[in-house]
Amino acid sequence: MEAVSGRDTDTAHNGCTSQGETDMRPLISAFLDVLYPPLCIGCGLRVRPHDVLCVRCIREMLNLPLSMEVSTLHLASLACACDATMMLVGWEYEDGGVLERCIHAMKYRRLHQVGEWLGRLLGEGLVGNPLLDHNPATERPLLLPVPLHRIKRIERGYNQADAICRGLAYECELEWDHNLLLRTRYTTSQSASRLDRDERQANVRKAFTVNGLRAEQLRGRPLIIVDDLVTTGATIGACVDVLIQSGFSDVRILAVARPPRH
Repeated sequence: MEAVSGRDTDTAHNGCTSQGETDMRPLISAFLDVLYPPLCIGCGLRVRPHDVLCVRCIREMLNLPLSMEVSTLHLASLACACDATMMLVGWEYEDGGVLERCIHAMKYRRLHQVGEWLGRLLGEGLVGNPLLDHNPATERPLLLPVPLHRIKRIERGYNQADAICRGLAYECELEWDHNLLLRTRYTTSQSASRLDRDERQANVRKAFTVNGLRAEQLRGRPLIIVDDLVTTGATIGACVDVLIQSGFSDVRILAVARPPRH
């Protein structure tokens, strides 16, 4: 599958949904909005169509600075060494907070629209950000969702990182690709498990690989690995490692949220 263009994500064939079915989504969504008015995931108040949180709940989200100085701090605080060129995170993750409810709804209730909305909201803050910089001689950065193993994808129904990438791609006019970085080993869920730091690193060791043919087509292009929640960084670090080993020199990290570092 070729990379999916940002502004074309509503009509691009994604390998899972037929063209006709994709074109019907806005009509179906509008019909469902009439039958089931959208409610804020945070407080239950009615919100505008396609919104996930009300204005008040959005204000409760703790924004993290999207700066190079904070990027350095993020990378330095990961539990394992990571050679990513930069790392940005949108919001601080609070237990019991509105963002936790959004992420749980996205991951475990199959509400992919929550992921797309979070991606677009995050993308709004990236206008002019160094994360999107690129050499004029190269193409713009390519978004890579952290992949799920095919069994986990069947269990969950979809990959929440795909949904986030779809929203980011639309808002930032980027492309995203889920054929370059692959997950070849089924692993215990990092966020749902009680694994400690060393166990998390062992859990994802050799879990990822790179599609060699796709790598040849994309080599030299900046990459942005996208995930919903980063804790110790074991998963995202394993993704960075395998991409660098495959010859990519500029690998960046973007996450929706991260717990506070103590």
